[in-house]
Amino acid sequence: MTTSGCCRGQTGVPNGPGSRLSRPPISRASQAVRACDNAAVNGADQELPLTGGHTPGVVRVGDTVRRPLQPGSDRIHRLLVHFENCGFGGAPRFLGVDERGREILSFIDGFAPPHNGFRLSEEGVRAGARLVRRVHDLTEGTEFAAGSEVACHPNLSQPNFIFRDMIPVAVIDWDGTHPGTRMHNLADFLWAFVHPAVYGDGEPAARMLRVAVGAYGWSGPGLVDAMLTIVRDFATGFEDNPGALDWALAELAYLERNADLFRSSLAT
Repeated sequence: MTTSGCCRGQTGVPNGPGSRLSRPPISRASQAVRACDNAAVNGADQELPLTGGHTPGVVRVGDTVRRPLQPGSDRIHRLLVHFENCGFGGAPRFLGVDERGREILSFIDGFAPPHNGFRLSEEGVRAGARLVRRVHDLTEGTEFAAGSEVACHPNLSQPNFIFRDMIPVAVIDWDGTHPGTRMHNLADFLWAFVHPAVYGDGEPAARMLRVAVGAYGWSGPGLVDAMLTIVRDFATGFEDNPGALDWALAELAYLERNADLFRSSLAT
């Protein structure tokens, strides 16, 4: 597998692993939006609640999204500014903090799936894999990788993508992004976004995994075993929720049943 290290020449990101990145400059466009969006929001009727995520109190105001600040928000803001300075359009723009102490993000128009498990076209799977690859390339060797390989979005399931015509165009909900490896984060994407179980047992699911891996540009072993580790860990957190536990165990049984086929399919 090769990496491109995109944007390093433009933003002065050092090439060495584990190197530190100072706070990137804010673009003029973001400065201009901050100047007007820090003003008070007049009238509750201007705020449209956005549901479906794990953070309460998220609203849309015009072309912006207002969200309560979280522990570690400053680091995520720097990450979003880094993406913007690199010309990456696959994430919201950080535009400032309003007078209520909420972060201001750009609103990305499109469809946010209310749940996982939508069957996607090959074009949709390729587009999602390319977004993940771009994130990895842009964060390799930066403060956001913090001595590991890349920055890893914490949940690459379909509801954390924005779709247009069922083609993903952006990733949202970056809270919790952490340093990690390409392989583990790509494996999470293969399970949570591609979601092979929705294509049934056998070759149709294996083909969708090959499409995703090829679009990302990955070569090498280990992805299927990383997927198994992720699903096994996922299935340990639902002791008090029998319905969710049954679903997680069914996902694990499916992956274990198809693991040998997936390994051989991704090895070709």
